[in-house]
Amino acid sequence: MFTQENETILHASPLKVWSALTRFEDYEHWSPFIRISGRLALDAIVQYSFRMKKSKRGFFVVNARISHLEQQRHISFYYGFRGLFSVEESYMVAPEPVGSRLTHSFHCTGPLSALKLKKMKRNLNLIIETTDRQFQKYLRPSRPSVKAKRNVRRGFRSID
Repeated sequence: MFTQENETILHASPLKVWSALTRFEDYEHWSPFIRISGRLALDAIVQYSFRMKKSKRGFFVVNARISHLEQQRHISFYYGFRGLFSVEESYMVAPEPVGSRLTHSFHCTGPLSALKLKKMKRNLNLIIETTDRQFQKYLRPSRPSVKAKRNVRRGFRSID
């Protein structure tokens, strides 16, 4: 059994962070590794699609269960592979003076997780860090584009 975890301070309200985490249809805008479809409810079965590398085109698709749901605070997705290896991906949101703290983790259990696979841990850590960085960019308000200044002629113009 092992856990990979990352904490990120976000300059966005807990409500904004929670809304983005639970709008499954928008994951493609910030998560290069995960896609989720289904309804948001405790114990609901959702279609959880994942890939281990951004460069891979296809996703593995499994049924996952929303194993923990505490509104505006915590959501977890649980899926497993025939009792050999199980994963619970969690997002926890807490208020901070500057916005929110997001704790994103993967908790792995089962006989295969005891092998302490260094490559798997490294990949999960990369997934968490990359996803959290992308999520942070997604939440950042976009700046309005700077329009080219028009050449304004000053003074009088003759009208012919």
